[in-house]
Amino acid sequence: MKHTITVALPLALLLPVMAPAQTALFSLDEIVFSGNLTELDADRSGLSIEVITEEDLEAAGEVQISDYLARLPGLNVTRDGPVGQNSFPRIRGLDGRYITVRINGIDVNDPSLIQNQTNFGGLTTANISRIEVLYGSQSALYGSEAVAGVIDIRTTAIPDEVGDELGFSIEGGSYDTAQAAFSYAVRGERGGLAFSATRLVTEGFSAAEEGDGNTEADGHRATTLSFSGEYDVTDTVTIGVDTFWQDSFTEFDEGPGAPPGPFNGDGPQTQDVTQRGARLYAEIEGGAVDHEFSLSDYETERFFPLGFFQRFIGERTEMRYVGTWEFAPESALSFGLERSKERFMSITSLGSVSSAEIDVTSAIADIAWAVSSNLDLSLSGRIDDHSRFGTQHNLRAALALRPDADTVIRASVGQGTRAPSLFELFSDNGNPGLSPETSLSVDLGMERSFGDLRLGATVFWIQVNDLIGFDGTATFCASPFGCYVQVPGETTTQGVELAASYDVTERISAFGTYTYTDTETASGARLTRVPRHQLSLGVAGELDSGWRFSVAGIGAADTAVSTFATNQLDDYFVVNANVGYELSDGVEAYLRVDNLFDTEYQTSPGFGTSDRAVYLGLRSRF
Repeated sequence: MKHTITVALPLALLLPVMAPAQTALFSLDEIVFSGNLTELDADRSGLSIEVITEEDLEAAGEVQISDYLARLPGLNVTRDGPVGQNSFPRIRGLDGRYITVRINGIDVNDPSLIQNQTNFGGLTTANISRIEVLYGSQSALYGSEAVAGVIDIRTTAIPDEVGDELGFSIEGGSYDTAQAAFSYAVRGERGGLAFSATRLVTEGFSAAEEGDGNTEADGHRATTLSFSGEYDVTDTVTIGVDTFWQDSFTEFDEGPGAPPGPFNGDGPQTQDVTQRGARLYAEIEGGAVDHEFSLSDYETERFFPLGFFQRFIGERTEMRYVGTWEFAPESALSFGLERSKERFMSITSLGSVSSAEIDVTSAIADIAWAVSSNLDLSLSGRIDDHSRFGTQHNLRAALALRPDADTVIRASVGQGTRAPSLFELFSDNGNPGLSPETSLSVDLGMERSFGDLRLGATVFWIQVNDLIGFDGTATFCASPFGCYVQVPGETTTQGVELAASYDVTERISAFGTYTYTDTETASGARLTRVPRHQLSLGVAGELDSGWRFSVAGIGAADTAVSTFATNQLDDYFVVNANVGYELSDGVEAYLRVDNLFDTEYQTSPGFGTSDRAVYLGLRSRF
């Protein structure tokens, strides 16, 4: 995790005697791409950001992206069983409906889900080159849903230098699991290409908790492809394309609890999901102002052959222009226009069709200003003209102060908006009278390096107004089983994030994070599935003899559940480990063990997690 940026609020403001231990992990030479409309040096960004590289993911050995995210401060993940099942991250206590997710610059929040969000169940770390996690409300740049943060994912990237790189991995192990991944990337004098392919097959284990008597394994198989290309048409004009495609088949259970039952325990349910996205862009160096034009499209189709609602289709098309004027060294003003359209369709087993669409036209402005050699300020604003809700606006401000070469203080405040999803508005459970939720987030932090030791802390606060909830007793909508309603009042999440890393030797390092999260709804209850305490600890390194190792544990305590949950969520601490050996230059054999101590635990009430599982693999990179 030496490349990560953990941005923090100095607890020294609250507990001065603890000041030396209240700073975080950071890398001064890191570049952040998603925090502003232009790239920015990490130490000049006032935002709270984590950067995960391909090397970080390989060293950790996690298969699912969501499992690695669970290591980060301020994030927890809930999973409804094995690979392929529902898996949703939460940032600072707020779930996936408040998080914008992008893959290769394409917004992949699914318009056909109940809320616009991204299911991480089938997203693996194979052929992922970079992930950036932005904390706090980012609606000023990314619009609706970006209330808790943004997760920006990049698949295999085109090399920065002229040359090519070939990668391959194969792995097999517990639960009849096999995975193979291939990537190739090349850069020439005037452009480059990158291609990747992944295939994963597993028989899995029961999604519904085996301890409740569920014995039927729930398998998953998926194929994922990605392609990127760019070409310098002239010395000032570059055109490019980014695409990805995934097709998956997943078995799942009726629900949590003991079988038999109409909505719980083992069941024969399956789903087929196809996702595809593409983005075309042109970059023009225009002298005083640089220009970027882009067109992107994302579509997802979900098919449930045994369900009453059998087919769901969601689509998003986005056109965007951004102009950038570098008015001073390390300073830029960016401005742009955006037009997006979302569509939703559901088809029942009887052939009846429900559909709806909305469109949004937006104006965006973003300034990154180096006020002095040790102070940077950024201001961002966005105005949305929503086809249903009219004009909405969001602002964000952030600053980074460097009082000395080893210290960075960061602060940010941002407004957020979440418009009701098409399902919340127009499904049988929908309520056309819903209005957008609004929010405000604040964080303040310090991070400091003491040679081999890096320490940090963050204090954060987010308030969501008039949250959209579900009333199971309401009968005003078309469904007799409840309707979506606006809940007047404020929902808040607040807490502290601590992080540390220490280079034990030049080749071995240890890390730890701790997050305290306190949540409260308008009724005074806690948000469900959010641990009040979350901890991650680990050590990783290389040995002179060619061996590499990593051991990391994740724990959670005091997690609230809903009144409908079949059981409470007990406290847990689960450890994963992996070890590798370099057979020759660029070729490594490795062994990884999930749940090393065979811990019994759950992150979703009534849904199972992996027992101890062992996997062997081989990977190479040339």
